Amino acid sequence: MGRLLRYFMVCFAAGCVLPAYADTVLYSTGFEGPAFTAGVTINGQNGWATFGPASASQVENSMADTGSQALDVFPALASGQSGAYYALSTSATEIEMSADIYLASSSNQSGWQFAGFAPGLSAFVGGIDISSTGVINLIDPGNTVVTPTFTYGSWQFLDFVFNFTTQTYTFSLNGAPISSNVAFCGSDGATCTGANVSSFGDALFDTFPAAGTPTDNGFMDNLSISSVSSVPEPRSLMLMGAGLALLIARRLKR
Repeated sequence: MGRLLRYFMVCFAAGCVLPAYADTVLYSTGFEGPAFTAGVTINGQNGWATFGPASASQVENSMADTGSQALDVFPALASGQSGAYYALSTSATEIEMSADIYLASSSNQSGWQFAGFAPGLSAFVGGIDISSTGVINLIDPGNTVVTPTFTYGSWQFLDFVFNFTTQTYTFSLNGAPISSNVAFCGSDGATCTGANVSSFGDALFDTFPAAGTPTDNGFMDNLSISSVSSVPEPRSLMLMGAGLALLIARRLKR
């Protein structure tokens, strides 16, 4: 017990009380049944919609990170930029969006995109473009290239935190921070304007199909959209209180 109390006191003094914030899940899905039916387009399933040919965005049960189903986007069935999106309008000032993404390797590689939008796909908040060579570009006014490149043929965890107060976002790949204080895009076009984006609306996963007949596929699983709260969790408050009480007790004893 003595070691535990000393740990709380040292941790409090060092400022290492974690977690400091709580997330409220607004939407999450692993694309599992019965909410989703495999083998058909995702369009109209559980609030999802598509652009481009609906057949290019399907629920499948042959490749999943967890469970048995995932979203599958087929560049070979696409007609120009095509994909699927989920609309969730919220007034929360800080949004975390994450998903597991798998891109198959091919000799005729397509480009890909995972991004957050304002309601109605009216303007990019932020996200990434993945080129046909695996280069990752932030969707921001500078079209910033980041490292490392995307790894094909394995599941990768992508995480974004969008702050609508500062109009900036962070990007992490497989738990490693990649970029922070990235400016919101503010446009639905190829060139970001940096215009203010007032709220989060849509999560999008789509492809820019390679010329000819693309043979690669892209999969998304475990999509999660959460509001981030600045109110400490009860556990954090308890640890902070314990550390403060111990510091006071030690001073009184002296």
